[in-house]
Amino acid sequence: SGSFFLTAAACFASMLLLAERILQDPTIMQDWRQITLWLGWLYPPTLFFFYAMLRAAAVTEKASRVGPLVNSWNLQESDDAPSVDVDRQYVVQYINQSQAGFFMKGVRITGFEVQKMMYYFAALTFTLVSRTFNR
Repeated sequence: SGSFFLTAAACFASMLLLAERILQDPTIMQDWRQITLWLGWLYPPTLFFFYAMLRAAAVTEKASRVGPLVNSWNLQESDDAPSVDVDRQYVVQYINQSQAGFFMKGVRITGFEVQKMMYYFAALTFTLVSRTFNR
């Protein structure tokens, strides 16, 4: 959890530094060497962070399916009418209420949150690129 937080903070700080440089002087990014330098050290860690967050969200999504899986088990061998297994129901409620998954600083990581972060990153990138090539 702490390493994810530090990676996110480093990516955010790098993006803020790039945004500050472009807002001060958009002409610095007209040279392809400058663009390659900035994007070469900014984007790989950010993409790694998004990949790791997507994998963590996948773990959370898989953990949310454990309760229905346990509920579908039929452990009784009798051919009588189906009855409610109270112990299994208790286990399923415990699994669902524990909300197992991946947490970062107390916040549950889901696919929706990661998708939202990626959207904001793409919007900021588009803004900076359009500001650079607008002048």
